[in-house]
Amino acid sequence: MEKQLTKPAISVVIPAYNEAEYIEKTLKSVFSCASEYAGHVEIILVDNNSKDNTGEIAAAMGAKVIFEPKNQISRARNAGAEQATGDYLVFVDADTLLEGDILDKVSDNLSSGEVIGGGAWVEPDSKGPAFFIFKYGVNYLLALKNITVGPFLYCDHNAFLHIGGFDEDLYAGEEFALAKRLKKGGEKINKSWKIIKYDKAHRIITSSRRCGPFGVIGMAFQNIHLLWNMKRKLRQKSECDTWYKGR
Repeated sequence: MEKQLTKPAISVVIPAYNEAEYIEKTLKSVFSCASEYAGHVEIILVDNNSKDNTGEIAAAMGAKVIFEPKNQISRARNAGAEQATGDYLVFVDADTLLEGDILDKVSDNLSSGEVIGGGAWVEPDSKGPAFFIFKYGVNYLLALKNITVGPFLYCDHNAFLHIGGFDEDLYAGEEFALAKRLKKGGEKINKSWKIIKYDKAHRIITSSRRCGPFGVIGMAFQNIHLLWNMKRKLRQKSECDTWYKGR
């Protein structure tokens, strides 16, 4: 029986630079979630000047591929959003897997008229004590403070356009800056920023490949350090090696 489309359209934007090793799994997971969603899902891969065949893999899998020549995450995200046609935007990292009804949760939140955007609990793909600390400790604290992390972010498309998208002066932490501005805009129209908490019906699993010798906990503290010095360090690409080394 053919699925009846009843929900608002969603555009999933994936910035990618030299992600041939990961992008196939990521796209498979997004297409799988899209097949369960009762609405149109547009999947956009932004080839951020890759030196490998990231773009070719994505195109062969059926994603809409666009090219952004400047190697900068905020610029790549904006390039994807500029081409998006969906009512809602979902930004996903190229090494992150989506599972279950996460797109339904996005749609339900934004369609309520009470939410302007948000993020979600994210699991690292590593195991051991650090995995549980991050999953049940760091995620809980981030949700308590209503803070969104980079691998997954969603928002109303019109609200995104209204605030001018991601800050292209930033080389990292652009999702924190966007969330701050959207929260402020939402307060004026009585809309909140909502974190989708962990549930067996939906999961977001991201690679821990850039976590370094101290794993996901070390990555968390590195993020805190960078955010503390956002005005200076995040505007210098040389200070953001974690996000650009190996990209």
